[in-house]
Formats: sequence, structure tokens, C-alpha cells
Amino acid sequence: MWNAQQKKVYQRGETSPLYTFDCVYDDNATTYEINDEISSPIVQAAMTSFHGTVFAYGQSGSGKTYSMSGDNMSPGLIALAIDEIFEYINEAPNKQFLLRITYMEIYNEKIYDLLSSEEKVIKIQENTDHQINVIGLVEQHVTCKEEVFSVVKQGDNRRRTSATAQNDRSSRSHSILRVIIESRETAEEDAVMVSHLNFVDSEKAVDKTGEVFKEGCAINKSLFTLSQVISKLSEGDGEGYISNLDSKLTRILQNALGGNSKTAMICTISPTSIEESHSTLKFASRAKKIKNKPHLNEVFNGDAALLKKYRMEIQRLQQTASERKMNLKENYERKKRPRMNNSV
Repeated sequence: MWNAQQKKVYQRGETSPLYTFDCVYDDNATTYEINDEISSPIVQAAMTSFHGTVFAYGQSGSGKTYSMSGDNMSPGLIALAIDEIFEYINEAPNKQFLLRITYMEIYNEKIYDLLSSEEKVIKIQENTDHQINVIGLVEQHVTCKEEVFSVVKQGDNRRRTSATAQNDRSSRSHSILRVIIESRETAEEDAVMVSHLNFVDSEKAVDKTGEVFKEGCAINKSLFTLSQVISKLSEGDGEGYISNLDSKLTRILQNALGGNSKTAMICTISPTSIEESHSTLKFASRAKKIKNKPHLNEVFNGDAALLKKYRMEIQRLQQTASERKMNLKENYERKKRPRMNNSV
């Protein structure tokens, strides 16, 4: 049995390591508590133009996906974050916001777009600001909570799942839901703030037979790379080679791990496997040592922010409408003028 109290986790009645974290929750904790302490500060920072990531890690059946997605009785962290985003927007009348959603999964080390019915090539690119972009994903524009929930549900229905010994509908992939937040002060002409808010559900596979075993190998390969990256970063060795490129998951989350992002990692354990629980807790202990370097993300290049593009297009259309209105007025005035009678 495991005991969780005063930010510590340990095994009752056993001589085992004592794990210490920023926050520790037992099975009586609610998603509201976890959101208030862990997720909400990340969401609030993202609304002010800091990149943010909420990362859930753990074996199947340990409450990881429930924490992120919730159920019919209790909202998950994603739903609570969406509520906070629109509350923030409603309380900021002097700002303009533009929200876009992408939803992807990494299955057998291939990236799939959960918002597209077509399979297409998805590429990962790094720009000059070291921002990692996933090229080819559908971006859904959203203007209210209901639209976001509809998009998330659409993506969830396309996720690959299967029954396991721990869970009758376990995810068979890693998923990344990304909210792209653009904002600017209404009176500001140039600066646009752009941030990415990621919600990551990272499966830790333990099944050992059949097709699920093959899937598990791909899942655990990327998690092995993730563990290697976490281990290297936790040592504070910035000079050594950090193998982000060895996995799609670590490549996409490069900024979230030691880069330009505020990141919270939620690691879940289950009493069904002591060995797996110790492995997860050791992983979390290493991750806790990573130091990120988040900063405000301001965009001055008009090609990099849709808010600027839309504003320029609106100005162009307004100018065109104004010119047409003037032309119509001139034509009308011309028709009203009396014609000269040239007959003698």
C-alpha cells in the first residue's frame, strides 16, 4: 500500500525510497483541487503569452486520462482549463483574442491528425526562434467553450484505444491537444502575443502480447527517449547531447522540457504494480529537477500572427468598401445634374 501525505509518497510497511514533490494527491483528491494548484497557473500564464504544458504520465488504469479528460460526473483538467480561458477573455475587454485548436496523436512513432478524416504527411519543423511547429495539422478556429468541447470530442472519437488488463478503453498512443492563443491590446497596432498551451496524455504501455505489444514497444520507445531526455536535463548538463530528435514526442515537446515553457507534470501511479509505480515516481523525481526558461512571446512579423493578417484584411476591405461608396455617391450625383440642351 502507498501513503501520500505532506508532499511525500512512500510505501507503507516497506523499506522503500521516500519521494518528495511539489504536490501530492491521494484517491480522495478532486480534479478541482489538482487544477487550482497545478493546471490553473499554467493556463493563466498562457493567456499572458507564456507557452505552457500540462503533461500527464503514468501506466494504464492509474487515473492519468481521467485526470485530463474527466467523465460525465467530474470535469477533467482540459475542461476546467477551457472554462478559465473564456473567463479570462470575458474579463479582458481591452484585448482582442484569436483561438485555434490542433489535436494530434503519436501512434507507432507516426503523427496523426485527430481533426482530419484524411491521412496526410505531418512534419515537424523548428523556426529561427527555436519554436517547434507541427506542419500539416488542421487548425480549428473557436470562439466559445461549446466549439472547443465539440472539437475535443471529435478528436477523442478518433483516438486509438483498446482493452487492457487495467482498463477497458485504454489509449494506445500519446495525444497532444494544443490551444494556440493570440492576443493584442485593442489600442496596440503592431505587437501580437502568441502562446501555445499543450495538454499531453502520455500512455505508458505494459501489455506483452499481440498487436498491443507492438504498439507498446513504440510507446515505450518514445517514453525511453523521454526518460533519457529527462535524466540528462535533470543533471543540469547543458553541454551534453540531448536526444530530442530520437522521438516524435520529445521533439514536439522540446520547449516543454528545459525550454521556453511553463510546464507541469502530473504522474499517476496504481497499487496494481509496485514496480511500475516506483518507475513512475523515479521518473517524476528526475523531471522535478528540470529548469525551464520561459519568456513572453511577442510577434512583430505580420506573417507570424493571424490577428495581424485578419486586421490587415479587414482594413483592406474597409478601404475597398469606402472607395466603392465614394464611387457610388459620385455616380449618383452625376446622374442628378441637369443635362445641357445643345439644340438651337
